[in-house]
Amino acid sequence: MDWPADDPFPGNKPMRAVILATTLALSAVIDSGGAAEPVEVALAEGGRTRHAVVIGPGATERTKEAARDLAGYLERISGATFEVRVGDGTTGLAVGEVGDFPALDLDADFEPEDPFRRDDYLLRTHEDGAYLIGAGELAIHLAVWDFLHRLGYRLYFLTDTWEIVPERTDLAVALDTFEQPDYVTRQAPRGAPWSDLGLWNRWRLRNRVDASFSLQTGHVYGRIIQANREAFDENPDYYALVDGERKDGGANTKFCISNQGLRQLVIDWAVRETEDNPERDSLSMDPSDGGNWCECEDCAAMGSVSDLAITLANEVAEAINDLGLGSRYVGIYGYNQHSPPPNIEVHPNVVVSVATSFIRGGYTVEELVEGWRARGATLGIRDYHGVFTWNHDGPREARGGDLEYLRRTIPYFHGQGARFMNSENGDSWGADGLGFWMTPRMLWDLDEADRVDELVEDFLGKAFGSARKPMGEFYHLLNLDHDSVRSSEDVVARLYRHLDEARQLADDPAVRERLADLVLYTRYLELYYAYRQADGAARQAAFEQVWRHAYRMRDRMMLSTVAICHRGRAYRDPSVEVPAEAHWNVPEEENPWKSGEPFGEGEIAEVLEAGIEANQPTVLDFEQTAYSEDLVPATRLNLPEVEPGSRPDQFRGRQSFHTWLPADRGRIELQVTGGLIAHYRDRGNVEIALHADQEATLEPVARDDSVPPDGEERTVVLSTPYDGLHSLEWSDGNDMTRVVWPDGLPFTVRSTLEDQMNFVGRWSLYFYVPRGTRVVGGYSTGTQGKLLDGRGNTVFSFGDLGQADYFSVPVPEGQDGTLWKFENCSGRRMLMSVPPYLAPSAEDLLLPREVVEADAGP
Repeated sequence: MDWPADDPFPGNKPMRAVILATTLALSAVIDSGGAAEPVEVALAEGGRTRHAVVIGPGATERTKEAARDLAGYLERISGATFEVRVGDGTTGLAVGEVGDFPALDLDADFEPEDPFRRDDYLLRTHEDGAYLIGAGELAIHLAVWDFLHRLGYRLYFLTDTWEIVPERTDLAVALDTFEQPDYVTRQAPRGAPWSDLGLWNRWRLRNRVDASFSLQTGHVYGRIIQANREAFDENPDYYALVDGERKDGGANTKFCISNQGLRQLVIDWAVRETEDNPERDSLSMDPSDGGNWCECEDCAAMGSVSDLAITLANEVAEAINDLGLGSRYVGIYGYNQHSPPPNIEVHPNVVVSVATSFIRGGYTVEELVEGWRARGATLGIRDYHGVFTWNHDGPREARGGDLEYLRRTIPYFHGQGARFMNSENGDSWGADGLGFWMTPRMLWDLDEADRVDELVEDFLGKAFGSARKPMGEFYHLLNLDHDSVRSSEDVVARLYRHLDEARQLADDPAVRERLADLVLYTRYLELYYAYRQADGAARQAAFEQVWRHAYRMRDRMMLSTVAICHRGRAYRDPSVEVPAEAHWNVPEEENPWKSGEPFGEGEIAEVLEAGIEANQPTVLDFEQTAYSEDLVPATRLNLPEVEPGSRPDQFRGRQSFHTWLPADRGRIELQVTGGLIAHYRDRGNVEIALHADQEATLEPVARDDSVPPDGEERTVVLSTPYDGLHSLEWSDGNDMTRVVWPDGLPFTVRSTLEDQMNFVGRWSLYFYVPRGTRVVGGYSTGTQGKLLDGRGNTVFSFGDLGQADYFSVPVPEGQDGTLWKFENCSGRRMLMSVPPYLAPSAEDLLLPREVVEADAGP
């Protein structure tokens, strides 16, 4: 089976042989009632109650709260009054833990003593009511909100604006399901720490994000130092040796882990923490952030940074599990310098949450997951729905709003053994809200990943009613349109127009209020893009407009307002500033930039009208054309020789090229220099993989990771048993690498919207314009360089664009069926109407087989 065109992590082709179907594990939903159909029970008829909500005699306050929530929302839905009373659960809507109703024979697979099974619950209707029974107190709440979800209740986003409470005077339900989450912890999105915690806590509970098992994973070394300050003062050799010194270096301080006394101190601290807090499931042993790992000889002899971190975590796990308190776990990230898998085994009670960003060593995420699992780690994932930043409030910028990414990766990680999820995020509900809502549904039940289209329809229909069609276009552009590259003006123009159409269709005040949120979000995008394109005084003025708008709409929770206006420190843009009188901490009544004035209906309409007038959608005068990846040499086209272009030889990040090996070649010899940027030389060796089109397993036929990031050139030889089409891929952890290509081998780079093209500096490359082509169209991220036709005439200057944008060039008569050239360009050029393959000469060029056969004959 072929790996999808879009890998879970773009460019990570080494995992293509993974069979995705095996990762779609069965849902943990169990039909506890056997083959019989669930019994339908009427909850209310004609606005009159049919059943009370029942709690056990010993119900806790938290259980009573869940019962009150159920009664209150059933009343809001049906108009009937639901009493909460004490009973044995045989009649009514029984809400409680599995032990609260001894008279019931539930015949369900509860295991409340298993720390990973505390969130299980039973929903079952019967002739005299229903059971909403949880393995623990939190599970009761999860059962209540799932029950209400099945009746049509939704809390899509944080605020009351996005709460859906259906109205039905006749209310009936038939259920028989035992629910068990596929992920033990589902902290994705977990909530921004500076945000409205009340709103986040409500949303998390009602969408089953909360979990009974608590996995601690935060950076903890600093806390250990603070708790043992006297011991560290008396033993400075407990600190890491960094640049010849041992001292407390602040937030990034590390330990000398080879020091037996230090390790015993940490073990003793962990034992005290566990004994003093016996209700805790875990404690963290994750190192402090940043670098500053110990440079002493003894630590070096222990192995890698990951070996050091795991040695300490293993010993702590051993100690706290010897206390006789039951299973206890140690949480740690596979992150930053301790992201590469260790060379030692990992204690089974050490949960390693592999980070999907900020990783070192040139590894792919898939390789990290496999490597840690091979060492025995219990796996979790630390993902990034949107790092607390200043740039994840835009369309398709953050993973949290990328529905395809979520659909692929959540089942993939689970299939690799991950059972814990933790993902950072901001308050980017405007851009990412749909993905935020869908994520916990997939984490609870993997089958939901196969129902993404249905979930989108659920959202559109319930949130927008009669306006669902234009809002479908709105959210397609926001969260699903990854196949097109659009200018900022085009995106804003289209969003505004979808909203305008939706407002004309919407007659429900609740729908119009949701649309108002999104109008103001779109206005933010318009202001932000204008700021990013401005310079000098105009940039400062545009930034002030962004700041003021973001603050004024803060209560709508569409933006990461605190990140934008405070934590982001002006988007980390040194060219703008917030004056002292407008600082975040200056009260609103004294702050000239802050306004708490609400947006009225009239102002919303004015914003929308002005936005439509000021932004025009791009109308392409060419059609995008799809081409296969079945490449063959272009030599059969008998293209004339051309002056060679400049073959790129310096790259950053991930890069991929295609080549064609003759039958007698069998190998590729490269001259590779890693670490061209000296201060990035901690990112690991250059990782190189050679793939052959004929290799049935899709695994690389050769790999090499021998080139360290030290600025020294080395020879790399990659052998293959095949001839024909090959692809060469490498990664350098976003350091800079030089790769000198051998003479005599084709060198072709694919340049589409999905491909990495990370050339450093200027470049000049050719591409082929097939016969019959009328327009050469594409997208350019840069404004330097020219486009030459087959005669060498300049037909377009990218400086005329002024900014990243589409380009469209008519093909002069006689210039189809020829090589065109991008000359002296920088940035990326994505071809959309012709084969998206670039090469320094006709001899280097590979083209889709169908193009060669059409233009040269079979």
